[in-house]
Amino acid sequence: MTAVIWFKQDLRLQDNTAVAQAWHNHERVVALVTQTEKTWQKHHWAPIKRDLYERRLNALASELAALGVPLHVINAESYCQVPACVLQFMQKQQAQQLYFNREYPLDEKRRDQAVVGWLQQHGIQSHVSDDLLLVVPERIYTGQGHYYKKFTPFYKRWLAVLAEQGVSAPQHLPAKGPPIGLPEKVTLFGDKVSSAAWRADTQAIHAAMEQYYHERLHDYAQNRDIPALNGTSALSPYIENGSLGVATLARKLAQLTPDFPDGLEPGASTWLSELAWREFYQHLMWHVPRLSQGKGFQEETDAYPWVNSEERFTAWCEGRTGFPIIDAGMRQLKATGWMHNRVRMLVASFLVKDLHLDWRLEEAYFMQNLVDGSFAANNGGWQWSAGTGTDAAPYFRVFNPERQSEKFDPAGQYIRIWVKELADVPAKHIHAPWQWLQQYARANPYPKPIVEHSQMRELFTQTFKQVKNGLL
Repeated sequence: MTAVIWFKQDLRLQDNTAVAQAWHNHERVVALVTQTEKTWQKHHWAPIKRDLYERRLNALASELAALGVPLHVINAESYCQVPACVLQFMQKQQAQQLYFNREYPLDEKRRDQAVVGWLQQHGIQSHVSDDLLLVVPERIYTGQGHYYKKFTPFYKRWLAVLAEQGVSAPQHLPAKGPPIGLPEKVTLFGDKVSSAAWRADTQAIHAAMEQYYHERLHDYAQNRDIPALNGTSALSPYIENGSLGVATLARKLAQLTPDFPDGLEPGASTWLSELAWREFYQHLMWHVPRLSQGKGFQEETDAYPWVNSEERFTAWCEGRTGFPIIDAGMRQLKATGWMHNRVRMLVASFLVKDLHLDWRLEEAYFMQNLVDGSFAANNGGWQWSAGTGTDAAPYFRVFNPERQSEKFDPAGQYIRIWVKELADVPAKHIHAPWQWLQQYARANPYPKPIVEHSQMRELFTQTFKQVKNGLL
């Protein structure tokens, strides 16, 4: 009997529950990917993310071919067309069993449910697995049966469940038949920007993971906030497209202590908490549909009177705000498709609380540019920064760009990499260089600040307070 594995954001063979189940239950296996160009456009897939996805698909196709399994990519245009396309493919392959891993945002949830329903009507069985998370949403509830709205209690429960269920052992996948030769190159629709700085083949991706665990994990807790250092994992693009599974990451941590998930050193423990943050936002997407509909978790915050300023937005996008740490981050994003996590927090806070621009527009801008653009994590991060989400930073907590720059980039190393105009500014002046430039480098094109931080902070907090109190 033939089985079909439907790959989506899980482009790997190792630590893939849907793959393992299909592999061990059926003699013949066929792999499927649905290309949904219209939906990817609607969801703001970045050209660099699309390019990495395409490269990873080709690497996966080669791995499958070596094991005697063909990979088929069909064009379904949008999610609403996926059920009919999958059904047609199943009938063509004379397959009666479909295996896939579910996803959690609203559109993906509806698509997956529709596929199961369509196939069931035609006598085809679907096997739906959970492989994108270490702990599924149905296992994390309060004593009253509600989902968690705050990260800290969620994390405690998440750790308890993880300790109870453990981490699965890796599974060996024997060949399904003789190699079928090099597959035809997969080419996705849409604009693409080179993702050559990121790995695409499994061996190189796992080498990057091993390098992080051996060289940087120990110091992760203290180095992760320093943008000039290579202190983060930089594994997020692989987690996002599923070429690296969270079970693989957790198993590496479990090897560090017999008491896992307890007993980890600070670096590893902090890294595990970051994986939990990712899952927290996925759980929220599952439980709260409005988060997938461009709405704030705190419903009253949708009434905030955001400023409509194309000038401010353009300056922010292009890294011309006159605040060096903000401009460095935005230029890094534009040049590489990636941005250091601490700086992501700073540019998000600045856009909302200094420029008073709607977080939804900028949420989309990030997705349009990030190689690791995760809808759940991006939405959660922006709402945290804007004060509109669950477990959000209090609206009156407003990052001071100059103070943050002094704290996390004291010598201006990160700023000098991305804001070349400030390369010669002394370290004591680089976080607020305008007076020094006026005196010593009048011809320097670096702009003056487009807003006055203290004034904009005060205006934001006063307005947000009125919104929270139902006065606007």
